[in-house]
Amino acid sequence: MSPGTVGRKASHQRADLRLRSRRSKPHNAIALAAILALCSPTRAFSNDLDLRGVDGLNTATVASRDRLRVWDNAQIYGALPVPNMDRTFLQPDGLRMGNYLVFPSVGAAVTYDDNIFAIDSDRRSDVRTDVNAGVQFKSQLPRHVLDFSLDGKLVSFAENEDQNYANYRAKIDGALHFDHAHTISFNMSSLLAHEERDDPLFTLTARDPIAVFEHRAAIGITRDVGRLYGTLSASADRKDYSDATAFDGTPIDQDQRDTDTYATQLKLGYRISPGFEVIGKVRGQKIDNRSDASLDRDSLGFEAVAGVAFEANPLLRWQLVGGYGVRDYRDDALADLAISLVNAEVQWLPTQRLTILATVYRQIDDALDIASTGLLQTGVRARADYELRHDLVLSGVLEMREDDFRGTGRQDDVYVARIGLDYFYTKNALFTFGYEHQVRDSSDDSLDMHRNRFMVGAKIRF
Repeated sequence: MSPGTVGRKASHQRADLRLRSRRSKPHNAIALAAILALCSPTRAFSNDLDLRGVDGLNTATVASRDRLRVWDNAQIYGALPVPNMDRTFLQPDGLRMGNYLVFPSVGAAVTYDDNIFAIDSDRRSDVRTDVNAGVQFKSQLPRHVLDFSLDGKLVSFAENEDQNYANYRAKIDGALHFDHAHTISFNMSSLLAHEERDDPLFTLTARDPIAVFEHRAAIGITRDVGRLYGTLSASADRKDYSDATAFDGTPIDQDQRDTDTYATQLKLGYRISPGFEVIGKVRGQKIDNRSDASLDRDSLGFEAVAGVAFEANPLLRWQLVGGYGVRDYRDDALADLAISLVNAEVQWLPTQRLTILATVYRQIDDALDIASTGLLQTGVRARADYELRHDLVLSGVLEMREDDFRGTGRQDDVYVARIGLDYFYTKNALFTFGYEHQVRDSSDDSLDMHRNRFMVGAKIRF
């Protein structure tokens, strides 16, 4: 379908869609992602090839925001993906506090899990309750950004109380728009998370979730004006894993997984036309592993990827990225890694209410377990979002991937099917429903897993 045809068919809606796009707030997409996360637990420590974000930094400039109104075809033709549609009228208004809007929230999700230990050889079912609470302080400064957030989660099981845990996180995000074309941004976070058994690198001999303390900081400078844009950034990350306990009660030392990661990267892009741009990223990193005396897993890493993002038309968008990744380990007993990296995405908007996103990826996850030096993930993922009504969104995910554990010979084939329904009942209340089926077919038969989870959640926001 040509842009002209799309423009004619959408002419009666165009002005309204433009106005709503301009009025939409960044927290809309963030809120929706948080809602879906209730029904879609994901790994918190993975390293991917997302070229749209840089170390979680706010890379928008005043010039880039102004240009979207006339450069982005989504603004011109109103062809917006379902997750990006404006739902301002279903978002809380917040509490005014000087130059800040405060958004407190509290929620709960109840999950029936028929395999809480994620292993078929010791299959147990239980009912899990997640209670989430948080508060966001979103700045309303005339030009700059300085946001704060605090949140926490309590997880409890009806029968297996030894699996209970509590998480917390504190985060600061800032952006200094010191002129029209440049932004200096930073973020800092400190959190206590718990690695669960569905994490690929979880120590499966451990009985309970493993506590991980993580402290992270990143800073970057962005120039984005006209067609050429780029961000130079640096980050530092420290992970400390608490010791675990085996099923027989013996302690499992996790200190050898503790890591300090220092990274710097440069992201560049050039907009050839409103529907076509060239993108690339170069990243270098140093990992200091505070391991045991028998093995030194310190490494130097390098990744370089490049590709194109383009629109066949406003309803069909592509991102094709490829490159190379290297890991050079200090210990000669460890084989160095040199591997191709891939991230190919296609987004299709067959109707105004339906968005389909398909992804093929190959990436390196540098998080460590007791035996391996990292994880290679190769897979394909498809996601569909359907807006039944403006306050009712149905989503489904299918994923197949191969997890290759470096240095161990273990290889897992993982299959995931997930469906979720989000009901924006009022500005202050929303409900979520979900079902997930997981299968792990491992080269180690004792690690095979079949799992079903049924989830119901609710959230109150102010």
